[in-house]
Amino acid sequence: MIAGTIDRDREARRHFRRKTNAARRWKTLLIVAGGLGTLALLAATLPSLFAGGGASASAPATQVNALRAPATPLRSDAPHPNPGFGLATGMARKCPLVVQPSEYVNPLARAHVMPERIDQGVDYAGSGSVAAIGLAKVTYVATDGTGWPGTFIEYRLLDGADSGCYVYYAEGVTPARGLHVGQRVRAGQAIATIIPFYETGIEIGWAAGSSTTTYAAKAKQWTPTDDADNIPTPAGASFSALIAALGGPPGKTEGGPRPPGSGGRRSGTRRARPPR
Repeated sequence: MIAGTIDRDREARRHFRRKTNAARRWKTLLIVAGGLGTLALLAATLPSLFAGGGASASAPATQVNALRAPATPLRSDAPHPNPGFGLATGMARKCPLVVQPSEYVNPLARAHVMPERIDQGVDYAGSGSVAAIGLAKVTYVATDGTGWPGTFIEYRLLDGADSGCYVYYAEGVTPARGLHVGQRVRAGQAIATIIPFYETGIEIGWAAGSSTTTYAAKAKQWTPTDDADNIPTPAGASFSALIAALGGPPGKTEGGPRPPGSGGRRSGTRRARPPR
């Protein structure tokens, strides 16, 4: 009975979110379809370009270092294969810092997208294909509406500074034909297609290596109230910084951080955006 009530509540919140976001998504997607996507993306990235000293500059190392997400838990006696990781004690330390690592590529290089909010990951609206960031192994593929709603794809990076970290692509994406668990994919290989005009767009970010769980949820950085208040998680900000360092459009910070002692709620009025 309780489970049924929770399911109905989740469905009601999803329906409300679809209605409240429909107008904005149509507007942004029509901009992309009309050929203005490139200009919009340029406008979204101009502040970071000027701050970094030009189009070839990457995000400041100190900024990216502060935002990088931890990897999944390791045994306390298990050394991480990457230098600088050290021994894991419960939850592993932050992933090592590499700005624009040669092993990784912009996963949105072949997509026309408009960046949206940072939450558990980073939201985008648009079209095109989404590629693997680096050499990786597919660990989860679901197409039965589990991606809040939509698809959920997860893979584990096999090389580079974030080797061992998990990445997810969710919501309005279609897995590449034949994509399956256990498959190895190379950096830049298209593994999903964005569904144009999908009601919730897509979301990409750090995963937890556990079904459809994000790293933000695993690390208790995320609550249903945070969704309604548009709270950006550290994991979402981390992935946004990585995308920016790789030449892609970073996400937008729409809400503020939770104040200390708030118990998972932000002070002030709530924004009318229900949780997924």
